[in-house]
Amino acid sequence: MPSRSGWLMTFVGFVLLSGPTLAQGFDPGSATGAAGEPMFSVTPSIGYLRSVSTENVYDPLSRSKISQLDWKSEAMTLGGRAALRPFDGVVLRGSLWAAVASEADMRDRDWLFGYRGDDSWSHQSLHPDTRVPKAWQADVSVAYRVIDGGDFAISALAGFRHYDIKYRAYGGSYVYSQNGFRDAVGNFDPSRLGISYRQQWDTPYLGLGTTYRGETLSLSAELYGSPASFGRDRDYHALRYTLFTEKFSPSAMIGANLAVEYPLTTAFSIVGRVDYTKYFEAKGGTRIYDAASGQFARIPKPGAGADAEALNVSLGVRGKI
Repeated sequence: MPSRSGWLMTFVGFVLLSGPTLAQGFDPGSATGAAGEPMFSVTPSIGYLRSVSTENVYDPLSRSKISQLDWKSEAMTLGGRAALRPFDGVVLRGSLWAAVASEADMRDRDWLFGYRGDDSWSHQSLHPDTRVPKAWQADVSVAYRVIDGGDFAISALAGFRHYDIKYRAYGGSYVYSQNGFRDAVGNFDPSRLGISYRQQWDTPYLGLGTTYRGETLSLSAELYGSPASFGRDRDYHALRYTLFTEKFSPSAMIGANLAVEYPLTTAFSIVGRVDYTKYFEAKGGTRIYDAASGQFARIPKPGAGADAEALNVSLGVRGKI
Protein backbone atom coordinates (compact mmCIF):
# COMPACT_ATOMS: atom_id res chain seq x y z
CA MET A 1 0.00 0.00 0.00
CA PRO A 2 1.63 3.30 -1.02
CA SER A 3 2.11 5.92 1.67
CA ARG A 4 0.71 9.42 1.27
CA SER A 5 4.18 10.72 0.48
CA GLY A 6 4.51 7.98 -2.14
CA TRP A 7 1.27 9.10 -3.76
CA LEU A 8 2.51 12.69 -3.83
CA MET A 9 5.75 11.65 -5.51
CA THR A 10 3.73 9.68 -8.04
CA PHE A 11 1.62 12.80 -8.73
CA VAL A 12 4.71 14.89 -9.40
CA GLY A 13 6.38 12.22 -11.51
CA PHE A 14 3.25 11.76 -13.58
CA VAL A 15 3.12 15.44 -14.47
CA LEU A 16 6.85 15.95 -15.00
CA LEU A 17 7.22 12.92 -17.23
CA SER A 18 4.00 12.94 -19.22
CA GLY A 19 3.27 16.65 -19.56
CA PRO A 20 6.41 17.89 -21.36
CA THR A 21 6.68 14.70 -23.40
CA LEU A 22 3.17 15.11 -24.77
CA ALA A 23 3.61 18.81 -25.29
CA GLN A 24 6.77 18.36 -27.35
CA GLY A 25 5.17 15.65 -29.46
CA PHE A 26 2.00 17.47 -30.45
CA ASP A 27 1.06 21.14 -30.47
CA PRO A 28 -1.56 21.93 -33.12
CA GLY A 29 -3.25 24.76 -31.29
CA SER A 30 -6.84 24.71 -30.06
CA ALA A 31 -10.04 25.37 -31.93
CA THR A 32 -11.71 27.12 -29.03
CA GLY A 33 -15.10 28.72 -28.87
CA ALA A 34 -16.31 31.54 -26.68
CA ALA A 35 -15.05 31.45 -23.08
CA GLY A 36 -12.03 29.43 -24.33
CA GLU A 37 -13.82 26.10 -24.69
CA PRO A 38 -11.92 23.60 -26.91
CA MET A 39 -13.74 21.44 -29.44
CA PHE A 40 -12.59 18.28 -27.67
CA SER A 41 -10.41 17.52 -24.65
CA VAL A 42 -9.29 14.50 -22.65
CA THR A 43 -7.60 14.51 -19.23
CA PRO A 44 -6.02 11.35 -17.81
CA SER A 45 -5.36 11.77 -14.10
CA ILE A 46 -4.10 10.20 -10.90
CA GLY A 47 -5.75 10.97 -7.58
CA TYR A 48 -6.15 10.50 -3.86
CA LEU A 49 -9.57 9.34 -2.58
CA ARG A 50 -10.90 9.59 0.94
CA SER A 51 -14.27 7.91 1.41
CA VAL A 52 -16.67 7.29 4.28
CA SER A 53 -19.69 4.97 4.23
CA THR A 54 -22.08 4.51 7.14
CA GLU A 55 -24.77 1.90 7.68
CA ASN A 56 -27.32 2.16 10.47
CA VAL A 57 -29.91 -0.17 11.96
CA TYR A 58 -32.97 1.24 13.76
CA ASP A 59 -35.88 -0.13 15.73
CA PRO A 60 -38.69 0.41 13.18
CA LEU A 61 -41.20 1.21 15.94
CA SER A 62 -39.27 3.45 18.34
CA ARG A 63 -36.76 4.50 15.64
CA SER A 64 -34.00 4.25 18.22
CA LYS A 65 -30.57 3.36 16.86
CA ILE A 66 -29.55 -0.28 17.37
CA SER A 67 -26.36 -0.58 15.33
CA GLN A 68 -23.92 1.53 13.32
CA LEU A 69 -21.02 0.48 11.10
CA ASP A 70 -18.52 3.15 10.04
CA TRP A 71 -16.38 2.29 7.02
CA LYS A 72 -13.47 4.59 6.11
CA SER A 73 -10.89 4.26 3.37
CA GLU A 74 -8.07 6.04 1.58
CA ALA A 75 -7.06 5.05 -1.93
CA MET A 76 -5.04 5.99 -4.97
CA THR A 77 -7.20 6.41 -8.05
CA LEU A 78 -6.67 6.41 -11.78
CA GLY A 79 -9.19 8.11 -13.99
CA GLY A 80 -9.95 10.54 -16.73
CA ARG A 81 -12.29 13.16 -18.07
CA ALA A 82 -13.44 13.92 -21.60
CA ALA A 83 -15.38 16.87 -23.00
CA LEU A 84 -16.93 17.52 -26.41
CA ARG A 85 -18.33 20.84 -27.68
CA PRO A 86 -20.85 19.93 -30.43
CA PHE A 87 -22.26 23.48 -30.47
CA ASP A 88 -21.01 26.80 -29.23
CA GLY A 89 -21.99 27.11 -25.56
CA VAL A 90 -22.85 23.40 -25.12
CA VAL A 91 -20.34 20.92 -23.69
CA LEU A 92 -20.93 17.18 -23.25
CA ARG A 93 -18.77 15.71 -20.50
CA GLY A 94 -17.89 12.35 -19.02
CA SER A 95 -15.59 11.25 -16.22
CA LEU A 96 -14.51 8.00 -14.62
CA TRP A 97 -12.17 7.03 -11.79
CA ALA A 98 -11.38 3.76 -10.01
CA ALA A 99 -9.34 2.91 -6.92
CA VAL A 100 -6.18 0.90 -7.63
CA ALA A 101 -4.57 0.75 -4.15
CA SER A 102 -6.20 1.35 -0.77
CA GLU A 103 -6.23 1.01 2.98
CA ALA A 104 -9.31 1.08 5.21
CA ASP A 105 -10.78 0.39 8.63
CA MET A 106 -14.21 -0.32 10.09
CA ARG A 107 -15.88 0.27 13.46
CA ASP A 108 -19.01 -1.69 14.40
CA ARG A 109 -21.12 -0.62 17.40
CA ASP A 110 -24.38 -1.97 18.85
CA TRP A 111 -26.71 -0.44 21.44
CA LEU A 112 -28.61 -3.46 22.76
CA PHE A 113 -29.49 -1.82 26.11
CA GLY A 114 -30.90 1.32 24.54
CA TYR A 115 -29.33 4.23 22.70
CA ARG A 116 -28.30 7.08 25.01
CA GLY A 117 -25.65 8.64 22.80
CA ASP A 118 -22.78 7.24 20.75
CA ASP A 119 -20.66 6.38 23.81
CA SER A 120 -23.39 4.21 25.37
CA TRP A 121 -22.70 1.21 23.09
CA SER A 122 -22.95 -2.27 24.54
CA HIS A 123 -20.96 -4.07 21.81
CA GLN A 124 -18.06 -2.80 19.72
CA SER A 125 -15.63 -4.34 17.28
CA LEU A 126 -12.69 -2.72 15.48
CA HIS A 127 -11.38 -3.98 12.14
CA PRO A 128 -8.15 -2.26 11.04
CA ASP A 129 -7.56 -4.96 8.40
CA THR A 130 -10.28 -3.75 6.07
CA ARG A 131 -9.83 -3.82 2.31
CA VAL A 132 -11.50 -2.10 -0.63
CA PRO A 133 -11.69 -4.55 -3.55
CA LYS A 134 -13.85 -2.13 -5.55
CA ALA A 135 -14.39 1.63 -5.63
CA TRP A 136 -15.32 3.61 -8.72
CA GLN A 137 -17.42 6.48 -10.00
CA ALA A 138 -18.81 7.35 -13.43
CA ASP A 139 -20.42 10.66 -14.33
CA VAL A 140 -22.00 12.06 -17.50
CA SER A 141 -23.25 15.63 -17.79
CA VAL A 142 -24.02 18.53 -20.09
CA ALA A 143 -23.04 22.16 -19.47
CA TYR A 144 -24.99 24.96 -21.17
CA ARG A 145 -23.44 28.42 -21.04
CA VAL A 146 -25.99 30.98 -19.87
CA ILE A 147 -23.68 33.97 -19.31
CA ASP A 148 -20.65 34.73 -21.46
CA GLY A 149 -18.46 37.54 -20.22
CA GLY A 150 -15.43 36.79 -22.36
CA ASP A 151 -12.91 35.50 -19.82
CA PHE A 152 -15.74 34.79 -17.37
CA ALA A 153 -18.71 32.46 -17.93
CA ILE A 154 -21.55 30.80 -16.00
CA SER A 155 -23.12 27.53 -17.13
CA ALA A 156 -26.16 25.48 -16.13
CA LEU A 157 -25.42 21.80 -15.46
CA ALA A 158 -27.43 18.59 -15.70
CA GLY A 159 -25.98 15.13 -15.18
CA PHE A 160 -26.10 11.62 -13.79
CA ARG A 161 -23.62 9.98 -11.40
CA HIS A 162 -23.04 6.38 -10.30
CA TYR A 163 -20.92 5.71 -7.19
CA ASP A 164 -19.97 2.17 -6.12
CA ILE A 165 -17.74 1.06 -3.24
CA LYS A 166 -17.18 -2.31 -1.57
CA TYR A 167 -15.39 -3.12 1.69
CA ARG A 168 -14.20 -6.36 3.33
CA ALA A 169 -13.30 -6.49 7.03
CA TYR A 170 -11.01 -9.28 8.29
CA GLY A 171 -10.15 -10.23 11.86
CA GLY A 172 -10.26 -7.46 14.44
CA SER A 173 -10.93 -7.12 18.16
CA TYR A 174 -14.16 -6.85 20.16
CA VAL A 175 -15.64 -5.71 23.46
CA TYR A 176 -19.04 -7.32 24.09
CA SER A 177 -21.59 -7.27 26.88
CA GLN A 178 -22.36 -10.91 27.64
CA ASN A 179 -22.79 -11.46 31.39
CA GLY A 180 -22.26 -7.81 32.26
CA PHE A 181 -21.65 -4.44 30.64
CA ARG A 182 -18.60 -4.64 28.33
CA ASP A 183 -17.28 -7.66 30.20
CA ALA A 184 -16.12 -9.83 27.25
CA VAL A 185 -12.92 -8.92 25.38
CA GLY A 186 -11.32 -10.89 22.56
CA ASN A 187 -10.04 -11.11 19.00
CA PHE A 188 -11.37 -12.60 15.79
CA ASP A 189 -9.37 -14.93 13.58
CA PRO A 190 -7.28 -12.51 11.48
CA SER A 191 -7.48 -14.77 8.44
CA ARG A 192 -11.28 -14.92 8.33
CA LEU A 193 -13.64 -12.53 6.61
CA GLY A 194 -15.95 -10.92 9.14
CA ILE A 195 -18.18 -8.58 7.16
CA SER A 196 -18.43 -7.61 3.49
CA TYR A 197 -20.31 -4.42 2.64
CA ARG A 198 -21.18 -2.82 -0.71
CA GLN A 199 -22.89 0.54 -1.16
CA GLN A 200 -24.17 2.03 -4.45
CA TRP A 201 -25.75 5.39 -5.34
CA ASP A 202 -27.41 6.52 -8.58
CA THR A 203 -28.07 10.24 -8.80
CA PRO A 204 -29.51 12.61 -11.42
CA TYR A 205 -28.49 16.16 -10.56
CA LEU A 206 -28.63 19.84 -11.53
CA GLY A 207 -26.13 22.58 -10.82
CA LEU A 208 -24.27 25.73 -11.77
CA GLY A 209 -20.68 26.18 -12.88
CA THR A 210 -18.42 29.14 -13.39
CA THR A 211 -15.11 29.55 -15.22
CA TYR A 212 -12.49 32.27 -15.34
CA ARG A 213 -9.64 32.25 -17.84
CA GLY A 214 -6.69 34.46 -17.00
CA GLU A 215 -3.43 34.94 -18.86
CA THR A 216 -1.62 32.15 -17.03
CA LEU A 217 -4.26 30.29 -14.99
CA SER A 218 -7.81 29.14 -15.57
CA LEU A 219 -10.16 28.52 -12.64
CA SER A 220 -13.46 26.67 -12.57
CA ALA A 221 -15.92 25.81 -9.81
CA GLU A 222 -19.19 23.89 -9.80
CA LEU A 223 -21.95 23.33 -7.26
CA TYR A 224 -24.61 20.70 -7.86
CA GLY A 225 -27.17 18.67 -6.00
CA SER A 226 -30.21 16.45 -6.10
CA PRO A 227 -33.23 15.68 -3.90
CA ALA A 228 -33.44 12.18 -5.38
CA SER A 229 -30.33 10.06 -4.93
CA PHE A 230 -31.17 6.33 -5.05
CA GLY A 231 -29.08 4.15 -2.74
CA ARG A 232 -28.83 0.43 -2.09
CA ASP A 233 -26.48 -1.85 -0.20
CA ARG A 234 -25.51 -5.46 0.59
CA ASP A 235 -24.15 -6.42 4.00
CA TYR A 236 -22.86 -9.99 4.40
CA HIS A 237 -21.91 -11.17 7.91
CA ALA A 238 -19.69 -14.12 7.06
CA LEU A 239 -19.37 -15.48 10.62
CA ARG A 240 -23.17 -15.72 10.88
CA TYR A 241 -23.77 -16.68 7.22
CA THR A 242 -26.35 -13.89 7.00
CA LEU A 243 -27.00 -11.46 4.14
CA PHE A 244 -28.76 -8.14 4.62
CA THR A 245 -29.93 -6.19 1.55
CA GLU A 246 -31.57 -2.77 1.45
CA LYS A 247 -33.07 -0.46 -1.16
CA PHE A 248 -33.53 3.03 0.21
CA SER A 249 -36.02 5.78 -0.41
CA PRO A 250 -34.61 8.75 -2.35
CA SER A 251 -32.42 11.08 -0.32
CA ALA A 252 -30.46 14.26 -0.99
CA MET A 253 -27.02 14.60 -2.55
CA ILE A 254 -24.81 17.69 -2.75
CA GLY A 255 -21.45 18.07 -4.44
CA ALA A 256 -18.87 20.61 -5.51
CA ASN A 257 -15.61 20.74 -7.41
CA LEU A 258 -12.80 23.22 -7.94
CA ALA A 259 -10.20 23.03 -10.71
CA VAL A 260 -7.06 25.00 -11.54
CA GLU A 261 -5.49 24.71 -15.01
CA TYR A 262 -2.02 25.86 -16.05
CA PRO A 263 -1.12 25.77 -19.77
CA LEU A 264 2.05 24.06 -20.94
CA THR A 265 1.35 24.85 -24.60
CA THR A 266 -1.76 25.77 -26.57
CA ALA A 267 -2.64 22.06 -26.72
CA PHE A 268 -1.64 20.74 -23.28
CA SER A 269 -2.09 21.89 -19.71
CA ILE A 270 -1.76 20.66 -16.15
CA VAL A 271 -5.05 20.38 -14.22
CA GLY A 272 -5.48 20.06 -10.47
CA ARG A 273 -8.96 19.21 -9.25
CA VAL A 274 -10.81 18.68 -5.97
CA ASP A 275 -14.19 16.89 -6.04
CA TYR A 276 -16.44 16.41 -3.01
CA THR A 277 -19.77 14.57 -2.81
CA LYS A 278 -22.05 13.93 0.16
CA TYR A 279 -24.97 11.50 0.11
CA PHE A 280 -27.30 12.27 3.01
CA GLU A 281 -28.77 9.45 5.03
CA ALA A 282 -31.43 7.44 3.22
CA LYS A 283 -33.89 5.17 5.03
CA GLY A 284 -35.41 1.87 3.94
CA GLY A 285 -36.41 -1.63 4.94
CA THR A 286 -34.19 -4.69 5.19
CA ARG A 287 -34.41 -8.13 3.62
CA ILE A 288 -32.53 -10.79 5.60
CA TYR A 289 -31.38 -14.14 4.26
CA ASP A 290 -29.99 -16.74 6.70
CA ALA A 291 -27.84 -19.07 4.59
CA ALA A 292 -27.52 -21.61 7.41
CA SER A 293 -31.27 -22.18 7.71
CA GLY A 294 -32.36 -21.00 4.26
CA GLN A 295 -34.94 -18.66 5.80
CA PHE A 296 -35.90 -15.11 4.79
CA ALA A 297 -37.09 -12.27 7.01
CA ARG A 298 -37.96 -8.61 6.55
CA ILE A 299 -37.62 -5.51 8.70
CA PRO A 300 -39.90 -2.66 7.57
CA LYS A 301 -38.83 0.90 6.84
CA PRO A 302 -37.16 2.76 8.55
CA GLY A 303 -35.22 -0.19 9.95
CA ALA A 304 -32.10 0.63 7.92
CA GLY A 305 -30.17 3.72 6.92
CA ALA A 306 -27.07 4.59 4.91
CA ASP A 307 -25.03 7.64 3.95
CA ALA A 308 -21.67 8.33 2.29
CA GLU A 309 -19.02 10.95 1.53
CA ALA A 310 -16.24 10.98 -1.04
CA LEU A 311 -13.37 13.43 -1.54
CA ASN A 312 -11.11 13.00 -4.58
CA VAL A 313 -8.05 15.17 -5.17
CA SER A 314 -6.52 14.60 -8.62
CA LEU A 315 -3.80 15.86 -10.91
CA GLY A 316 -3.81 15.34 -14.66
CA VAL A 317 -2.60 16.44 -18.07
CA ARG A 318 -5.27 17.84 -20.38
CA GLY A 319 -4.93 17.54 -24.13
CA LYS A 320 -7.28 19.56 -26.34
CA ILE A 321 -8.06 20.24 -29.96
